[in-house]
Amino acid sequence: MGESYEFETVDFITAGALGEPGARTFYVQAESGPDRVALIVEKGQVRSLAQLAQELLAQAGVTVTPDDLDEASYRLREPVEPIWRAGSMSLGMDEESQLFALEVAELTDDEEEEPGYVRLWMTRDQLGGLAAYAAYAVEAGARESCRHCGRPIGADGHVCPSMNGHGPLAT
Repeated sequence: MGESYEFETVDFITAGALGEPGARTFYVQAESGPDRVALIVEKGQVRSLAQLAQELLAQAGVTVTPDDLDEASYRLREPVEPIWRAGSMSLGMDEESQLFALEVAELTDDEEEEPGYVRLWMTRDQLGGLAAYAAYAVEAGARESCRHCGRPIGADGHVCPSMNGHGPLAT
């Protein structure tokens, strides 16, 4: 079984990336008091987290805008030491406390192994900041997209399927 954590209130939470475009690693990181936890996640999970957070906040009457982005405050904090890779992620709200919970289960290869889990409780403002920064992190280091097929173009270009493999690498 992987390590498990529950932070009843987070002091800090973010979802960001380290590395060069095309080779970035995405993380969810949170702190509560002296405790810090980091998880490796997929880019698509960060994108979905940002979208779902915005939807939940909209239901609570809060709109997240680019003005809500506080880039300096939501950067990943060093050292980033992930405990495991995330499998499933869910986000919800407790109506009574008006707190939001991010629940993450560990990705395991062994069906008999009990996965670790992390549950992180945050305020509306923290979730708004997380949503704004997560959306920014996904787009900030994104590679340029091919105008023909929409796929990302690396530093060396790419072979475009829309061009049927003919012609030079698209850049």
